[in-house]
Order: sequence, then structure tokens, then C-alpha cells
Amino acid sequence: MAEKQDKKAAGSRKKADPAKPLEQSMQELSDIVARMEKGGIPLEEMFAMYKEGMDLLKQCKSAIDGVEKELEILEEDGDDDEDVE
Repeated sequence: MAEKQDKKAAGSRKKADPAKPLEQSMQELSDIVARMEKGGIPLEEMFAMYKEGMDLLKQCKSAIDGVEKELEILEEDGDDDEDVE
């Protein structure tokens, strides 16, 4: 019986999709937090939700870091253009 619960918890956990828009990942993370705060979830399922949330958090952080790097490059390019004049 414990095996069925473990498989169910593992099966309910989704893998983070790196192609997913940042806003969608953030909404899914928010939904997970809300469900966890509500309570009444079996421990195995709670653990699976926690792992899914951590995957989404890493994905969001990576996406935000990528945007920050792009902004830095754009700012540097803009600064270089000003020096030319």
C-alpha cells in the first residue's frame, strides 16, 4: 500500500518545463504555496509539492537571472554608444 502512495505522490509531481513562460511558472508556484498553506495534505503529497515548488523556484530564478544579464548587456551597449558621440 505504501508503494501505491509513493507512486501516486511521484506521479502527481510535474517536472519543471524550461520553455514555460516565467509568469506561468510563478503562478504555479503561488498555487502550490496556497495549497500547502491550506493544509490537510498527506505528508507524501506535501513533500512532492515541495519538490515541485523548488523546481519551479529554480526555474524562475534562472529566467530572472537571464533577463538581468540581458539588461546589463543592453545597458553596456547603450553606454558604448554614448561614448562614440
